[in-house]
Amino acid sequence: MLQKNKFELFSEDEDRVGIVIGTGPSLTSEQIDQCKGFKTFGINRAYQFDVDVMLACNFDFWDHYWNDIKKFKCHKWTPRIESAKKYGINYIEEIWRPGLSTDNNFIHAHHGSGPQILNLALHYGVKRMALIGWDMKFPGKVSDREYTEKRHYFGEYPAQLQHWPRTGTNGEMTGLIKEVETIKPSDYGIEIINCTPESALKCFPFQSLSEFLSGSKLPKA
Repeated sequence: MLQKNKFELFSEDEDRVGIVIGTGPSLTSEQIDQCKGFKTFGINRAYQFDVDVMLACNFDFWDHYWNDIKKFKCHKWTPRIESAKKYGINYIEEIWRPGLSTDNNFIHAHHGSGPQILNLALHYGVKRMALIGWDMKFPGKVSDREYTEKRHYFGEYPAQLQHWPRTGTNGEMTGLIKEVETIKPSDYGIEIINCTPESALKCFPFQSLSEFLSGSKLPKA
């Protein structure tokens, strides 16, 4: 197995808290600043926030962004063995099952990097996860390929990386939401708290990021 980084991130006396960063348009630099000192997990271009762990599941993403990604020290993961071999990053096999894998040789695929990074966070031992930038919708829907507002925090991807899934009436990412809804945190002894205001993902309890962090202890310097 192509794996440089074992699932080792936390010190012994550190709260197992992880901030899981999506790239929805509601994300703010203030939220990122609030999370300083806590372990962070990011998907796709969230690596630019200097996260501790990142995952991307698209071949072309790694090819397009590698010259930038390689500057960052984060643990880099992909379920694409070709990309792992090409760039010397961590590979983990994906399997098509509901929920999260408790076998750390695998993650469950779910058609997206969002639920996959939740599975990685579980493997790293995270017990309390906060979701930010998890809008799970594209605002201002006109059609499945036209929206009046930006879809991603960083703006649109290059043409070859753009993904246009069918969405609900208000731009909800209905297919991916159904996949995430199969994840039952109590099955794994963890908490997943949605700290994304007005997120279309309703299966996890909501809380402000400030409230979530106030109940979490920063690791010792």
